[in-house]
Amino acid sequence: MGPMRVALVAALVLSAAVLLRGQTIKSIQAAIENHDSAGAARMLAAALARSPRDAGLWNLQGVVHAQQSEMPAARAAFEKAVRLDPSLIPAWQNLARACQAMSDASAMSCAAAAWERVLRAQPRDTQALTSLATVMEWQGKFAESLRLLDKLPPDEATRSAWLALRCGDLAGLHRAPEAAAAAQRLAGATDFSETDAESILPVLEATHNAQLLVTLLEALDKRGQASRTGLEHLALAYEQLHRLPDARRTLERVAVADPQNTGHLLELARIAYLLHDYEGCLGYLGHARALTPKDARIHFLFGLVALDMQLPVEARRSLTKALALDPDNPDYNYAMGGVLLGGGNGAESVKYFARYVAKRPADPRGHFALGAAYFASLQYDKCRAEMLKIRNDPKTEAGADYFLGRVARVEEKFDEALADLNRSIQLAPSFAEAHTELARVYLAQNHLAEARAAIDRALKLDPDGFQANSVLLSIMQLTRDPGADKQATRLRTLDAERSRKRELMLRTIEVKPY
Repeated sequence: MGPMRVALVAALVLSAAVLLRGQTIKSIQAAIENHDSAGAARMLAAALARSPRDAGLWNLQGVVHAQQSEMPAARAAFEKAVRLDPSLIPAWQNLARACQAMSDASAMSCAAAAWERVLRAQPRDTQALTSLATVMEWQGKFAESLRLLDKLPPDEATRSAWLALRCGDLAGLHRAPEAAAAAQRLAGATDFSETDAESILPVLEATHNAQLLVTLLEALDKRGQASRTGLEHLALAYEQLHRLPDARRTLERVAVADPQNTGHLLELARIAYLLHDYEGCLGYLGHARALTPKDARIHFLFGLVALDMQLPVEARRSLTKALALDPDNPDYNYAMGGVLLGGGNGAESVKYFARYVAKRPADPRGHFALGAAYFASLQYDKCRAEMLKIRNDPKTEAGADYFLGRVARVEEKFDEALADLNRSIQLAPSFAEAHTELARVYLAQNHLAEARAAIDRALKLDPDGFQANSVLLSIMQLTRDPGADKQATRLRTLDAERSRKRELMLRTIEVKPY
């Protein structure tokens, strides 16, 4: 075969190969457009077996993976394509999109580098500019993002999506007046949508720009375009601005739109509690309880709010249900112990506080509560053991010394009691019960002047304290004070139950629902 004939045959073979490749790519693209991922994958496998270094085929392989939401595989295919042919701009664009769809830091760096490569080849590419600006904003590079937005043509820069990006960048840079102006402009844009607001929600929330969120989401709500998720964000922004009634009204709309979701009811209960509307709080919790009667946390919260409303029977009933569903939960046991101790059932409360301590041995509050329960059930040695464990902890040292002083007084170790109680008073001088207990020690020693001085300090701090008024009456009777009869009458009018709770220092053994 002559040289010319060899050249002709080679040209014909090359032409046929190019034609075959073109037909193959068209077939693959058609399958992709018809969402026939399986067919496209089969054709690509065959084509890549013949031409494993064809960048265009690897680009299509990445498209097929992306179509099936296999983003790591898509990224790997696009990266192979650009390594084989760095000039293949569609592959760089696809690589950037694939990485931008992923959330990890490596993917964001990949997306930024790919879009920068596109911009070097096509400096006026609007999608590349705005996409890179978006990635920069996600990375917290707000100034770089703004510089990219400034390169947009004037007609593009007024689109709502780009206005949203600008608003987010300005907020991230703490340029508050400019960010507020951008938010107002965005809220008034005819093409403004919830998608635009969602794109900058993470930035606005991270930078604590609740007012900007309210501006945008209220505008959408007035247009009837705010979704349930958007209203949830609006309610949260209202709360951050301390507009609790607005937050509550907004969340009630969410709850009506999604009536089987107890999460909304729990949020409403929390906000009602913050508004001191305990009846409303119980109403929301009761509705949630009816929807999910096996949810121990709802019974727990209901019990604590009932306790705040001075409904101890209902509180105990609800906490009993919570513990039946989750008997080892330390918080539920602590709360039940507090209810029982506050109701005068010290011996019964011991087992609940003991369970709490077993679960959270490092928490000094548990030892304090258990020690108080031991004291109330007359188990003084055990009370002392618990209080000694925590007398040097700043959270409980004043209370621990108070109970150690009480135990010492009961055991008639008066010098030890005076030392413990004076230390408690030094640590917490406004705690009236410690002064009352100090007066009892002086009274037992027949030091009436010192007892009267101590009880006067207690009554100055808490004039209606039952225990302090009781000790005062004893002192007045011993000193034949002519006001003793009047003091006896006053003592009968005081609320002994509430005073006894304060005297036991139960304020330290509270479990608040929110």
